[in-house]
Amino acid sequence: MIPKTMKTSDLHEARLVQLQFNKEGPPVEELDVFTGEEVLRENAGPMGSLCFVDDTNKEETSPQLHGFRLFAIVKETGVDDEGLREFRNDYFPYPTYKDQQRVFYTALGSGKISFGFNPLGIIKMIQDSLKRIKELGVKSYNVKGEGLIQGGWIIFDKNGVPQAAFQENAKERIPVDDILAELKKIEDRAN
Repeated sequence: MIPKTMKTSDLHEARLVQLQFNKEGPPVEELDVFTGEEVLRENAGPMGSLCFVDDTNKEETSPQLHGFRLFAIVKETGVDDEGLREFRNDYFPYPTYKDQQRVFYTALGSGKISFGFNPLGIIKMIQDSLKRIKELGVKSYNVKGEGLIQGGWIIFDKNGVPQAAFQENAKERIPVDDILAELKKIEDRAN
């Protein structure tokens, strides 16, 4: 399902900064600026692309991509560049771009973690997150930055038109099976 806030034209017009991750020296360098349309065209596989709009939550996945190529969007640099480098090198070795205007985040509904007024709920969410991190064998995790904006996944066809979106939910795991099922549906429609 595509959120009502997602407009193809906005995504195509977004200004995205290509990031380079260095082994030595500064962890992250900003390179060229591209439009979202250029990024989608550059990263399209035979079936399209799968965009990970990242809040730097390091859950590792290895999906069967069905002819789709992966790339990531991050919201900022200069806050935890070492963490970004680790994310890119250890968990997600795909092209990564910065969306400083947060066009892709807005398209996903500008999700923010809501704690409400229940201190026990906050403690439970933190405990659940730490348990998930341990179960996944994640060696380190990012606690820098504001940490409240949630990302998600957007599936684009080969023409850069959004076909499905999955908003992140900090209380649940990434819906890998649902994402893979959607990729398969798009592949089946194309064949």
